[in-house]
Amino acid sequence: MTPTMRAAHLTGLRELRIGRVPVPEPKPGEILVQIEACGVCATDSRKYEIGVNDGHYPFNPGHEWLGRVTALGAGVTGFRLDDRVYGDTYGGYADYAAIPVTPIDWSRGPMLVPKGLDRRRAIFIEPLADCIHAVRDQARLLPGQRLVVIAAGVMGLKIVADARRLGCRVLVVEPLAERQAMARRFGAELALPPDGWAAAARDWAGPDGIDAVILTIGNPDLVMPAVQVLAPGGRLVLFAGFGNRPMATLDLNDIHYREIAIIGSEWIGTPPNQRRHRYDEALEMLLDPNVPFEALVTGSCGFATLEAALVARQGYGGLKIMFEPGEDA
Repeated sequence: MTPTMRAAHLTGLRELRIGRVPVPEPKPGEILVQIEACGVCATDSRKYEIGVNDGHYPFNPGHEWLGRVTALGAGVTGFRLDDRVYGDTYGGYADYAAIPVTPIDWSRGPMLVPKGLDRRRAIFIEPLADCIHAVRDQARLLPGQRLVVIAAGVMGLKIVADARRLGCRVLVVEPLAERQAMARRFGAELALPPDGWAAAARDWAGPDGIDAVILTIGNPDLVMPAVQVLAPGGRLVLFAGFGNRPMATLDLNDIHYREIAIIGSEWIGTPPNQRRHRYDEALEMLLDPNVPFEALVTGSCGFATLEAALVARQGYGGLKIMFEPGEDA
């Protein structure tokens, strides 16, 4: 009899089905991994709410997963049974997932993870790599420069942490007092509510001005204020998608005469421009106990509560929800 496993699949708009499917058989060049945990990402929630991009259902959106190697496909080298690995391919909301060991398109490929690393930290390898890409490659920040991060959600906080590691000064704009406090824990010099933030940020930056703003929420109304607060030659990084509100009002003369750059930031670079080494840097950073990454996990779910987690993630007052298949085994 073919062994089966539990898996969660989106089957349509706001439809999630939990069922049993065959355990994948690793193909040549693949490894089979028993899932330990998977981060519930904002993009997973967005796919639940507004649909899968290409309309291809059923679809398992989990892509921040951690687990143990249980089988090796033909020709696999560099991995052994019982290795702990991190994977970034879709399929993480399941008991098992198969992943090619060679990087492909939107995947860095599996990477070895120390067995002693807390899962509440390890699930952040891919999203932290994204944040490092935003700080280093897109905002092009240098030590001593001044950065404003708009919104201290789970991604904004990791951006703060990496910018501080680089040696930047960081100001955070965030309406929730508890997230302002968290931003300070992650290294923000100042955390302000939205009212009057632009004037306060200019005062904070001093005569040299603000070198970069990273916008971590998809609100087009914030784009022009972010441009206006930048020093000449400053960079605005759009780190979030804008969903069904993709249009913003801009003063093109201001952008032209002050040489402002508006830059997107997606994953570790849109293929073929991926910077896969950012994953290795992310793991190194997660091994540093001085940054409280585990504090970002403020909830957990299993199969039975995954759909509720996807719904809650859209207006979640906490930070990160972690899926654990063993929670309702």
